[in-house]
Amino acid sequence: MKRLLTVVVAALALGLALFVPLASASTTASVAAAQDQAEADAYKAWYDANNLKDYAKAMPLAKAYIEKFPTGKYADYLKKTWIPSIRGYFYKQAADAKNVAEVIRIGKEVLAEDPDNLDYLLALVVQIRANELFANPPNYAHASEAADFSGHAIRLIEAGKAPAAADPKTPFNKGATLAYLHETMAKVNEGHAKSPDKALASYEKAAELDPANAAYFFHCGRIHNDKYAAAAQAYDAAQKKADAIPDAEKTAAEPKPEVKAAVDGAKAALAEVNGQADAVIKCWARFLGLTAEKNTWGETRARILQAFTELYKYRHNGSTDGMDKLIDQNKQASPANSGATNAAVKQ
Repeated sequence: MKRLLTVVVAALALGLALFVPLASASTTASVAAAQDQAEADAYKAWYDANNLKDYAKAMPLAKAYIEKFPTGKYADYLKKTWIPSIRGYFYKQAADAKNVAEVIRIGKEVLAEDPDNLDYLLALVVQIRANELFANPPNYAHASEAADFSGHAIRLIEAGKAPAAADPKTPFNKGATLAYLHETMAKVNEGHAKSPDKALASYEKAAELDPANAAYFFHCGRIHNDKYAAAAQAYDAAQKKADAIPDAEKTAAEPKPEVKAAVDGAKAALAEVNGQADAVIKCWARFLGLTAEKNTWGETRARILQAFTELYKYRHNGSTDGMDKLIDQNKQASPANSGATNAAVKQ
C-alpha cells in the first residue's frame, strides 16, 4: 500500500507538471521587450529632468535607474560619472551658501560609497572649520563630525594616501596637512570636549609636524600658561599649609605623617609650577622667534613677549641674560633647532 501511494504521488506530481505552460519564444521576447521598455522609460525620465537642468529631480531618478537596472546600458555612466559630478555641483552650492549641515549630508553620502575618499574628508574639515569651529564666536554644532573626519583623514595620510585632486603646481604637503588636522582636533578637544590636556597634545603634535607655523606654538604656550597659573595658585595654598607648621615639627627626626605630607606637597607643587613655566618658555620662544621678522600677530606678540620675559626672569633669578639669544635661535623653523629651547631653560 505504501509503495502504491508513493507511485500515485509521483504520478500526480508528473501530471501536474504537464499542465505548466512552456514559455514560448514569443512570450520570452515580450518579457525582454517589457524590460527594455521599462529601462528606456526610467532612462528617459532621468534624461528629461537632466536636460531641463532640474538636478534635484534628476538625482533620485538616476539612483532609481541604477537600483532597478544595476547592469543597465547607462548604469556605469550614471554611477561613475554623472552622480559624482552632480554631487560636486550640489556640494559647491551648499558650501557657497555656508550650509554646513547640507555639506555634511552630501559628504556622508559620498563616504558611504567610498569611505576612504580623502578629498571629501579634507573638504568637509575645511568647511566645518571655516564656518563653525573658527567662527567668532565658535560654533560646535558639528564638532563631533569634524573630529571624526579629521581622525579618519589622519589615519589615511599616515598610511600613505594623498588627495587625488592635488594641484600639480603645489605638491601635497603631508606634514602641514596633518598638522592642520591635529589643530582641528585640538580646537574640538579644548572648545567642545573641554579637555585642555588632549588639546595640548594635539597642538604639540601639530607643532612637531609643521614647525614653521607660529600658531601652534602660540597655543601650546597659551595652554601651558593656563596650567602655570593654576599650578601657582595650588602652590600658594600648599605653601601656606606648610608654613603654618612649626619649624620644629618640620625638622624633627621623624616628622608626623601629616607634617611630611604638607612639606612634600609644597615641594611637588613648586616643581609643577617650574615645569609649566619651562614649558611656556619653550613654546613661546619658538613663537617669538618665528614672528620676530614678520609679525602678523600685531599687539598679541607684544603681550606674549612681556609675559615671556617675566617667566624667563622667574626661571633665571631675575635675569634676562640669554633670553634674546634663545628667541634668535628659534627664528628658524627646522626641527633641528627644536632642542634649543630646552637647552636654554633652567631645569
